[in-house]
Formats: sequence, structure tokens, C-alpha cells
Amino acid sequence: MPYPEERALEDVAFGRGLVPTRLFALLLPVWQVEVRATVTDGREYALIDRYVERGIAEAGLSSVPELARFFGLDEPVVDRALRFLAGVGHLTVQDGRFALTELGVRSLRENILYEVTREDRRKMYFEAFSSTPLSRQYYDAGVVSYLSLEEIAALPSYPRFLMLTNTQGFRRETLAELAGRKDRDRYNLPFQIDQPESLREDRVHLPIYLVSATDRRGHVRYLAYSQAAETADVDLSDLCERNREIHGVLQSESQAVLPEDHEKRIVEWLRSKELGDVRPTRTDQGGWRVSLPASVFGSRAMSLSRLGSFASLRTGVVTVWCADERTRERALLERMDRFVVPRAREGRANLGAWTERVARQLSLPFGTPEEVRDLAQRAGDDTLAVRLDELIHGNGARDTTGDL
Repeated sequence: MPYPEERALEDVAFGRGLVPTRLFALLLPVWQVEVRATVTDGREYALIDRYVERGIAEAGLSSVPELARFFGLDEPVVDRALRFLAGVGHLTVQDGRFALTELGVRSLRENILYEVTREDRRKMYFEAFSSTPLSRQYYDAGVVSYLSLEEIAALPSYPRFLMLTNTQGFRRETLAELAGRKDRDRYNLPFQIDQPESLREDRVHLPIYLVSATDRRGHVRYLAYSQAAETADVDLSDLCERNREIHGVLQSESQAVLPEDHEKRIVEWLRSKELGDVRPTRTDQGGWRVSLPASVFGSRAMSLSRLGSFASLRTGVVTVWCADERTRERALLERMDRFVVPRAREGRANLGAWTERVARQLSLPFGTPEEVRDLAQRAGDDTLAVRLDELIHGNGARDTTGDL
């Protein structure tokens, strides 16, 4: 799964204030259902279409010449609009006279152009444990992967994922319940769906990361992450916390690992990187940490981006740390350059929050983008300093006339 494990762990720790203890790579069973139904979709009116309908409803105009004269438009323009509105079921025509249908009246009243499609066919996705529909973000085929058993077997990287199983079939009553949902748009549903019918049901699997974490009171939390978003999925997290089958699998996996097993695994991991003289320690929050010498970072043994982040091992997670402040400053600048600035260009308003989070993650006293810009200048990273300055001032270049 292209979604980095570290990103999920960092969101849990620094976005939510929890202590991540283990990351489970899971394959969540999902029903891929081909549904046939009569659907009503809504979209915004084109300006001329709405005024033509208002002319019919409010001024009693009913022909092309009448509407063209009233609005001062060419008759071909009006005729084209009328033909479109008749085609989507908003108008009837008899002897050259147009009248609004019930759908047209409703659309005009609610200022939404409704279109009815009969025999509409579409694929819909439902998590397999309760047949609850997945949200809209899971319909982006360019981002989210659904894997069949054959595809899973063919991919060498996926045996490390634990496949969840369940015995329930698809609950077809769910389709009838869709029409009554108030949050249809959130679940990629049309404005109205009538007479839905399942034509085919295939079980596929959605790769997710599930992070086990503890809060300040010691309560265990589960947060689910997928390719669909950078933050935890509320619905899937809730499913994993409340479903007995999933909860039982997680408990069995967790109970199979003793605290000393995790410590041994961390030592083995360090030895594999020729860092056998480093000893793991427990943090005050109950997690594990390894503090490495500054010379290690940026070498083959450890990338600089790992500093302040986590390593996910088979038995749990461990924080990677360095006591050297200069090295952490280097890590801060690298993270700003590789992760924060590209995201901030899409949403400049979040630049301050992202900067504060990365600085807090590295225990550095830089709370604002301006402070990090100045750090970049002192470190000789003029390119990053200029990019940050552009973002801070909200334009392509800083206006320096006031400095003269």
C-alpha cells in the first residue's frame, strides 16, 4: 500500500495526542455490489435553463417565440434550452407548447436541476461486516485499491497483511435503506434512489493500516488509515473498535506478543543496522524509544526523515530519536522541504499548523513558519527560505519596498 506507515503513526501521536503501540496491516473484506436502480441526481442550473423554466411557470409563456421575445434571446438559443429540459424530463410539449412536469416544478422550487435515470447501473462498496456503505472518498479508482484473492496472491508484498474474514453475506436490505439516508452525498449516493436491485456481489479486500494506541487514561484505541485520506477514517475506526470479530483477531495478535518479545525485536532491528550498542528504553508514556548518535542519520542505516518518527516492527512500534539539536534542526528543514511546503501550496492556511506540529514532533522551539524560514537562511538553504517566504506572504515573491 503506497500510504506510508510512518504517516499513520505520526498522525496518531502528534495529531491526536495518543501513544501508538502497534500497527496492524489488514485486508478488510468489502462487498463490491453492482446495483440497478432508478436514480435522481441533482446539479446546479445553467442560468438560461432556470430562466426559461421560470418564464413558463411564472409568466405563462409556453412557446419558443414567446420565450425568445420575453427574454430578448435568439429563438435557436431558446429552442436548444427547451429541448434539453424536455430531454431530462422537466417539460412536456404538445403542438409546440411547453409545460412543466412534476419533476420540473420540483426542480424549480428547490433550485436544483434534477435528472432521472432509469435502469442506472453503478458499482457500490460496502464493508462486509455490517454491509454499511463506504464513503465517497473510496470511489476514486486512481487512489484506492480493491484487491481480489487472485490479485492478493499475485503480489509478493501482501502476505504481510493479515486478511480479516467474516461469514456474513451481503445484507440486501441495505439497498432499500439507502433511499432513507440523509447523508447520501457522503456515501456517493444520488439525490434519490428508487427500486434498487443487486445484480452481482463480489467480495474484494481493502488494504488498511490499523494503529493500536493508548490515551492518557490507559484506554486502548484503534484508528484505521487507508489510501483514501491522510487522516484516520472515522467509520472504519469505529467498525474496528466495536466489531467483535475484528476485536477478537486484534486481541489474539496482541496477546501473542509479550513485552520482552518487543524489546528483543527492537534489539534485533538495531543489530541489523549495525547499531547493536544502542539499547531501547521505555518512555514515560509507555512506548519504546531508541536514541541514536547524530552520525547515523543520513547514512544507509537510518534516513534523516526517520528522526522523530517511528519504525513499525512485527511486535510493535519504536520511536527513533537523537539528542543532538542540530541534527533535529536538519530533520525539521528536510521535512518542511519534502512534506510541508508541497501540501501548503494546496492549502496555505494550514502552513502554521503543519509547522508547529513538525517542530513539536522534533522537540524544537520553532512554532511559526517565519522562525523556520530564518532557520533555513542560517543553515544556508536559501531555496527553502524563499519558498517559505512566498507562502508566508501569500504571493509569488515578498514585497521588500518597505525594507528600503
